[in-house]
Amino acid sequence: MKKNLLILFMAVIGMAATMTSCEKDDVILDPKPTINFKGGGNYVSSDVTVTEGENFTVGVNAAANVETNAKLKSFTIVFTSNNVPTTLIDEQLEKAQENNYSKDFQITLNGVGEGILKAKITDEKGEYAEVSFKVTVKQAGVEVKKKTNVEFGSFNDAIGSFYGTSNETVYTISQAFQNQALVDIIFFDGATNHNTLAAPDDADANSINDFNLVNWTKKNKTRFILTTMTAAEFDAIGEIYQFPEFVEANASTKANNLAAGNVVYFKTEAGKHGYAKIVDLYTKGSKAKVDFIVEQ
Repeated sequence: MKKNLLILFMAVIGMAATMTSCEKDDVILDPKPTINFKGGGNYVSSDVTVTEGENFTVGVNAAANVETNAKLKSFTIVFTSNNVPTTLIDEQLEKAQENNYSKDFQITLNGVGEGILKAKITDEKGEYAEVSFKVTVKQAGVEVKKKTNVEFGSFNDAIGSFYGTSNETVYTISQAFQNQALVDIIFFDGATNHNTLAAPDDADANSINDFNLVNWTKKNKTRFILTTMTAAEFDAIGEIYQFPEFVEANASTKANNLAAGNVVYFKTEAGKHGYAKIVDLYTKGSKAKVDFIVEQ
C-alpha cells in the first residue's frame, strides 16, 4: 500500500513539473504590434532628400500582436531635427482600426537640414513598434549665378550695349549682330525712355538706327517688370533662390526711366528668371553699371 502511495505521489510531482514546463513554453517572447512603411509607387519609405515646403507621401501598415491580441490604440509620426522632435501626426485609433491600421499621409517639412522621420504604433498594453528613415530638407528654389559691375555704353559708346545672360557677356553692335541668339538685354539712353533695359524685339530699341536691329533675324523676347525690391534685398540673395511668379500681364518689352538702386525682374525667352540692379548711371549719361542675378 505504501509502495502504491509513493508511486502515486511521484506521478503527481511529474505531472506538475510537466505543467510548469508547458507554462514556460507559453511565454510570449515578442508582445509588440507590427508596423511597416508602404513602398513602391509614390510612397517614400527610405532615406530621401526633399525640397523645403514640398509634399511627399508616407504610408503605413500596422497590426495588433496575434498572440496577445492587444488592441491598437494610437499612432504618431514625429520628425526630429537637431534633437528637437516635432509631432506631425497624432491619432487615437477608432474601433475599426484596433486590429489593423493602414493609412497614407501627405508630409510637408519646413526648415533646411537633416532629421529622422519616425512612425510609431502603440497598443492598449503600452507595447509599441517603430519604423523610421532619414530626411534631408534642401532649400526651395533654383541655383542662381551673380555677375556684378557689368558696364554698358549706349548706342554711340564703344563699351557695348548688348548683354547675354547665359554667358554673361557684353557685346558691341557688330558683335551682337554675330551673336543674336545669345543677346537677351539691350541698354540705351533715349530722349523719352531715358535709361532703359530692353529686349531685342522692343519697338523703341528697334527704332535706333545705329543698333541695326531691323536686320536681325533672331530677336529674343525678354520681358521686364520694375520691382520694389531694394538694393539690400538684391545683395542678400544667395546661391539658391525661389523666384516669385512672373506675371506676363504685368511685363513689358522694356524697363525705362531707370534710376540707381532700381531692381528689374526679367524673364528671358529661354524661360530663365533674373534680376538686374542698377548700380550707377554716372553723370555723363548714356552709360550704366548693372549687377545681374540669373537662374542657372
